[in-house]
Amino acid sequence: MLKKALANNLLFRKILKNTSWLLGGRVMTGLSSLLYLSLATHNLGDIGFGKLVLILTYVQIITDLTTFQSSQAVIRYGAICLHKNNNFALQQLLKFTTILDFLGVIVGLIIAVIAAPHMSFYLGWDQATVIQVQWYSLIMLFTSTATARGLLQLCDRFDLLALQITIPTLIRMFGAIVASILNASWWVYLWLCFISEALGGLLLFFAGWQVAVNRGMLQNMNWSVKNLSQEHPGLLKFSIVSNFDSSLPMIMRQASPLVVGIFATPAAVGLFQVSYELATPLKYLAQIFTQSVYPELARLDSQKKFKLFIVVLVKSTLFAIVIGLVIFLLSVFLGKMILKYAFGEGFISAHQILVLLVIAEVFTMGNCALEPAFYALGKPSVPLKVNAIAILGFYLPLLLILTSSFGVIGAGIATLSSTALILILNSLLIWPQLRHR
Repeated sequence: MLKKALANNLLFRKILKNTSWLLGGRVMTGLSSLLYLSLATHNLGDIGFGKLVLILTYVQIITDLTTFQSSQAVIRYGAICLHKNNNFALQQLLKFTTILDFLGVIVGLIIAVIAAPHMSFYLGWDQATVIQVQWYSLIMLFTSTATARGLLQLCDRFDLLALQITIPTLIRMFGAIVASILNASWWVYLWLCFISEALGGLLLFFAGWQVAVNRGMLQNMNWSVKNLSQEHPGLLKFSIVSNFDSSLPMIMRQASPLVVGIFATPAAVGLFQVSYELATPLKYLAQIFTQSVYPELARLDSQKKFKLFIVVLVKSTLFAIVIGLVIFLLSVFLGKMILKYAFGEGFISAHQILVLLVIAEVFTMGNCALEPAFYALGKPSVPLKVNAIAILGFYLPLLLILTSSFGVIGAGIATLSSTALILILNSLLIWPQLRHR
């Protein structure tokens, strides 16, 4: 019993260590993002800032829809390859996921460029803005980084992941300082986002593949693309399902400002986005826990240690929920003050939507270990079905109805309701999977 307890604690400490690396990076990005937002909102106002948000959201939605989240497959099947010491199978896996990465980028770029003129009618873009959007869509060329991210997680290089998420926000922050001094227009902030995200993508790409080279994963690698999934039964299905499953929550995060922009005003979009950005510490924490827990759960599954699997799952979920509740209390008591001094008097009215979005992210925190548990067990179809029900069948209709009736508050209620439903369904469905094992 003592040996098992010690193993439990050591594994959970490892998860917390990896989490601390990413958390340190997110703290830095959170502070720099807050300063960037403060400068952008003060300089552009709620209308100009809302226009910027709509462009970024449009491109991000298409990126989320078309880009494969192949890091999930790298971790799931890569853990099996490392456990069996099968370097050839690992190389076949990496070639397969890399092809998916680049295929998604090309498809997404074509869609973004073609669709921009058609979206201009709904979003109020003039011809000059449409051209800016089409050029900005080239940022997708720098998003083919999912395989590289998966390699860093698989190799426990969370320090490099922390560095990679920090650099883009620091560039945006210093760029916003200069833009604010020069009283620059909104398109300067747009291209500031382009430069920072492009550099971040390049850094992640090269860091991930360099780690693979250093670990000998690419030794004697051939570049044949025949039978890439032969060593991994179910790989293609897993990749497609995990891509849809990962895209749905991203769509939920990006659809709200777009719908607010259609049914309300650019100013309302600005209020929503500021509230959303202030709620993102919880979103980032959920992502951090997911990235830290998933590789360990995948290893435990490959080693058939399911009792330890359950212990890690329960501890991680409870730990995440407690942190979420603490941040919720801070948003209730300090939210108005932060909105006033960070963004100006005009943004104090965003406090209600801020509280709703923070509650929604608390539910997301509760789900941050449940969804990777399904992936580690090789069951990505379960969270896909849950997300499809909660987002496509529940969130999107609710978003359209409530936003058209209640404006930006309706978008917050729709987001909160759907994240609560996702947590409830995943909690109910994970235990049959574990009992089966």
